[in-house]
Amino acid sequence: MIRECLKIIGTAHVSQNSADEVRAAILEDQPDVVAIELDRGRYQRLMNERNGIVEDDSIHITKIIKENKVGVFLVTTILSYMQNKIGEDVDIKPGSEMVAAIEASEEIGCRIALIDRDINVTLQRVLNNMTTWEKLKFIYGIVGSVFSSDEEELNIEELKEQSNIDQAMEYFKEISPGAYTALVKERDAYLAKGILGIPEDKVIAFGGAGHREGIIDY
Repeated sequence: MIRECLKIIGTAHVSQNSADEVRAAILEDQPDVVAIELDRGRYQRLMNERNGIVEDDSIHITKIIKENKVGVFLVTTILSYMQNKIGEDVDIKPGSEMVAAIEASEEIGCRIALIDRDINVTLQRVLNNMTTWEKLKFIYGIVGSVFSSDEEELNIEELKEQSNIDQAMEYFKEISPGAYTALVKERDAYLAKGILGIPEDKVIAFGGAGHREGIIDY
């Protein structure tokens, strides 16, 4: 399939600059479709938050245990806390770049394509591919990054530079090759397949900067 135009733009998930870049690209290029790195559940949560709809946060522990989702719940909680903590440090809500993409798409009347795999499937795949020791190292690493010294200025935009992305990906691969495959490589393929499945000609796809090169390779 030959497209008139396909742009794949890497973003930082907690960055005002990324949110501004996303909006500007959509308004300037006027695409037929905007593809975003969200699944249906995460998309709905962002829309509920934007529209002031308060979700029921009550957790049914029995249901979580019965459905064997304790590990997924714990990882989700930790990652959510980490993103919110970073968001507080840089004064922006996590996922703001995705909301910017959605709102700009609505503004110009183009279709939105949700191209990511269900987050529960991804996290379960990650946990299934990690040893107990790898899980402990992973949790220690992300918790440590949250409570690291505030003396170092947090520069989200530097994290989007390819050299820093490559370094982070290599570090993650060293910690757990199996988890890296589930969280990065499998999703690179899933996101790429989602983009290729869009029939329209003019498409802009937004995803985390760590996925951009992998998507292009596919």
